[in-house]
Amino acid sequence: MLKTINTKFIFFTTIFILLSVGIPITFLIIQLQENFDQRSRIMLESTIDVVNNCLINAMRMGRTKHVQTILDNISRNESVDHIRLFKEDGRITYSSNHTENGRNIQMISPGHVNLDNINQNRITLIEEERIYSVTRPIINGKECQKCHGSDPIIAYLDVDTNLTQAERFFHTGSLHMIFLAIAVILILFFGFYYLFNFFINRPLSRFKKALDNVERGNLEVQLPAKKPDEIGTLESHFNNMVLNLTESKQKIDELHFEQLQRADKLVTLGELAAEMAHEINNPAGIVMSRADFIQMDLEKYPNLKKYNEDLDVITNQINKISKITGSILKYSKKLPKEFHRTNLQKISEDCLNILGPRLAKNKINVEKVYQCTNSEILGDATQLEQVFTNLVNNAIDAMEIGGKITIVLQNFDTDKILWSIKDNGPGMDPGIQDLIFSPFFTTKSADKGTGLGLYIVKNICKNHNAQITCESAPGAGTSFQIIFQIVESQE
Repeated sequence: MLKTINTKFIFFTTIFILLSVGIPITFLIIQLQENFDQRSRIMLESTIDVVNNCLINAMRMGRTKHVQTILDNISRNESVDHIRLFKEDGRITYSSNHTENGRNIQMISPGHVNLDNINQNRITLIEEERIYSVTRPIINGKECQKCHGSDPIIAYLDVDTNLTQAERFFHTGSLHMIFLAIAVILILFFGFYYLFNFFINRPLSRFKKALDNVERGNLEVQLPAKKPDEIGTLESHFNNMVLNLTESKQKIDELHFEQLQRADKLVTLGELAAEMAHEINNPAGIVMSRADFIQMDLEKYPNLKKYNEDLDVITNQINKISKITGSILKYSKKLPKEFHRTNLQKISEDCLNILGPRLAKNKINVEKVYQCTNSEILGDATQLEQVFTNLVNNAIDAMEIGGKITIVLQNFDTDKILWSIKDNGPGMDPGIQDLIFSPFFTTKSADKGTGLGLYIVKNICKNHNAQITCESAPGAGTSFQIIFQIVESQE
């Protein structure tokens, strides 16, 4: 329900206004009502005391006939509504309204008094008639018993007074205060809502719309940022962020274009290398066949035996050329990416054959440590050749002339095998190690590295469910370890 800032603001603002306005107004009305009620009761008791004393004095003086006159005189006060004297059975003996004399009070005003329980002052407010009513028993004192006998109560005095003008104003004012409180609540609510909507909600909606446009790739959106408040500062920062994103995007696009150009050149270079390898094979085959013919003629022509050693050297070198060109042709083929039984040791050897000339040129010594009984896994030989070749190339690039590379192939666990390569180059800082598998990240110069090699290596390892890790430290060289799942050998 309260998911948006708008609904939360409306809810909590409503609660706050109701509490801050409703509680004081309610307390004030209750307090005023109690004050006027107490005042009215005091005045009513004072009135009935006056009436009671007047009646008692008149009766003491033997002026019983003056009782009606006393009631008539007191009832002339416009605040007095009724004055009645009635017996215990409810029969009215005297009333300010002469027509009520001799009648039963329960017939005139049903429920006005409770005749079964009148032993003290009882003051009630009759809301529908808007009068205060008090009923008091007239006690039969010793001086009154000569005329009224021994009954404890002579009669009952009932006085009804209208609400005073101040009390009527109070009741009317109470309603006015309630309506005023409602009006204040509505004014505060709509005022706060307008201020919130104008200063907060509208800028936030504009800001959210701008973020949606940026998320969809529109980096041309700009916010006004005219006001010197927090919203204006936020909009200014947003505009700066969009400008930075635009510049970053342009740089990334330029870098991506350069990398694509570089990749395209590498593809073209690979195709040329494959064609060159194919073309080299033809004359190499001719040289090989001619050397074989000459070696066959050595037995017929003893004079040629002195060239036997040279022919062996030629044959060996031609075989090396054939292996290198064969590896290049095999590596350049786009084989289907299906997993088959693949021998890691053979792939490792093929990669070293491909890179043999480069290793020799840089005078790099390669130490091979093969300590496994079974090096077969399920994989794609072409992809794995790409992994090994890339890692060996990186090791060559990292070292100076005359470095050393150690390649280890050994059982890691009962069902796993470890292939690792370690160089004695300068190593890497921890900050660089965290980025080496990111696309387009490279420490090489622009003419040597694309920043995609290790990114591709990691993805190929992921496709083969293999784990690749790197260990390096400045001055301690770099080591890559890849753990593969072994395929059980078939007997």
